[in-house]
Amino acid sequence: MQNRSWQFWALILGGSAILVYFLNQRFPDVLADGDNRMRLIYLVCLIAVFGGGLFARLRYDMNRTLAQMAIWVAIFAGLILLYSFRGEFGMLGDRFSAELMPLDGRTEGERIMSYPVAENGHYKVRAQVDGVDLAFTIDTGATDVVLTPDAAERLGYDLTQLNFSQIAETANGIVRGAPIVIAEFRLGNILVHDLPATVNEVDMSDSLLGMEFLRRLRSWRVEGERMTLEQ
Repeated sequence: MQNRSWQFWALILGGSAILVYFLNQRFPDVLADGDNRMRLIYLVCLIAVFGGGLFARLRYDMNRTLAQMAIWVAIFAGLILLYSFRGEFGMLGDRFSAELMPLDGRTEGERIMSYPVAENGHYKVRAQVDGVDLAFTIDTGATDVVLTPDAAERLGYDLTQLNFSQIAETANGIVRGAPIVIAEFRLGNILVHDLPATVNEVDMSDSLLGMEFLRRLRSWRVEGERMTLEQ
């Protein structure tokens, strides 16, 4: 029994010492404060009191107690290890999400987004336009940001009240558009304010994200099957 008692207190003191060491390494300035040192002494005493009570209750089954405590120590150490790799897990989650939802893209850094090429060879993205989720096709050959009539209605525009005064010549002939200004255009962690756009008078398959938007960026490039946008 005395040998078991020694093992128990050695585990308590050893675990406390390891915990104090870890916390001191993580927060080196904390123990420099006298009040914090007093709190540490109080907590150690509290652990000793509760540890003594635990030992008194389970002294007849010490092996089981030590095994259970070892399990909890392992769980605690595992949680600390997982927390230390939280950044890597976050990046892994972003990549996994990007594969499941390619229109949402992948965060590559601060104000850097990348998107995979779609099956039709174009790059499709999902943006928040004044708080509304809209899908776009990036078109480097288009001058403007062009919204479909349906997208404009989702943003709250009354098509009958728009002035379709702009005339453009496209591969499908002459089309008319109504100028608008998007107050806030968000693409992942890229944010553009006061972005001029055009509402197309006739229906089209996708809204287009043209050079009017791309010129607002620091750079954009295509590497392999991904387009990267950097603000």
